[in-house]
Amino acid sequence: MMKRFLMLGGIFVGALVQLSLPPWPIFGGIKPPVLASFALYYALHRSPRGMWIAVFWAALLHDGLDLGGFGPALIGFPVIGVLAHRVRLEIFIDGTVTQMFFGAVGAMLLTFLTLLIYSASGQRPFHFGHALLRLVGSGLLGMVTLPLVSLTMNTLENILPKKRGYGWQ
Repeated sequence: MMKRFLMLGGIFVGALVQLSLPPWPIFGGIKPPVLASFALYYALHRSPRGMWIAVFWAALLHDGLDLGGFGPALIGFPVIGVLAHRVRLEIFIDGTVTQMFFGAVGAMLLTFLTLLIYSASGQRPFHFGHALLRLVGSGLLGMVTLPLVSLTMNTLENILPKKRGYGWQ
């Protein structure tokens, strides 16, 4: 139960961090994908139920804080969550290189889906150079963000008291 409260509290704090960070003009005006990193972290470390709770809240907060309409994160976060959750038993999930790879691929996939949905609905124009800049920038920012989120959440979860067993051990 404490891990669930820590998960939801971390996602809400992550939403505040993502909201307060300035956009990076060198990467096409995107922000670091903090909420996508939380969704990926819980997809790699939790059961399917925990993953879906984290993905739902992170996507809802991400779309709520974005200037566009609801939709891109509500589609993209489950996709990256399910893909990461499927391969989590075949990889070393706490490896820095693995986290950098998943952070980059997850952020780029989310940015691609966002660009696709916003351009198809007519909310934002599509320019190839700007889209490529945003994809590369989101990949680089995702490479940095997921290891930081993972380190922070692993440290906080290790501080929590351990569950005591009952009966014969």
